[in-house]
Amino acid sequence: MSMLYRPLDFLVVLLLCYYIFSCVFIERHYCAAPLDPHSENPLMRATYDYAKEWNPLFLARPDWLRVATCFSSYGLLWGYIVLLFGFLWRANAVRIFGLMFVSFKLNAILFYYWMEMVEHGVPSIPMFLAADGPYIVGIVLVLLRLCPAQPFGHTLVDVKEKDT
Repeated sequence: MSMLYRPLDFLVVLLLCYYIFSCVFIERHYCAAPLDPHSENPLMRATYDYAKEWNPLFLARPDWLRVATCFSSYGLLWGYIVLLFGFLWRANAVRIFGLMFVSFKLNAILFYYWMEMVEHGVPSIPMFLAADGPYIVGIVLVLLRLCPAQPFGHTLVDVKEKDT
């Protein structure tokens, strides 16, 4: 079935592409060096401007956040890729991995949100969520989508149906 007829899966695929893009083009640079307002990379300059205005903790780059971002960029990236192909190919085999992966990601994102919003505070919750909200949306959608035993439909032939 085409992705166009699976709007929920289409949204999940778009979100996974967003996460992969973030890992490769933002987090990888953040992991290597502090944000620089004079970076030659326009995306990193925009990231600096956003962090300065709406996410001061990200700009401050405490060690725990740098390490978590490095882990996300180089570790979680592969989980996003596995889920992306699982959703594109409608692979039921991705179910257990996907549920474990998003459970781990949920733990990490809740800790990050706690540190951002409760421990340090953000200037504007809506602006903070503009960049970081898609992670919660994706987690919820993947959990809802992968909870059924056969999330992408049955792949085995029903024996009773075959005999008749």
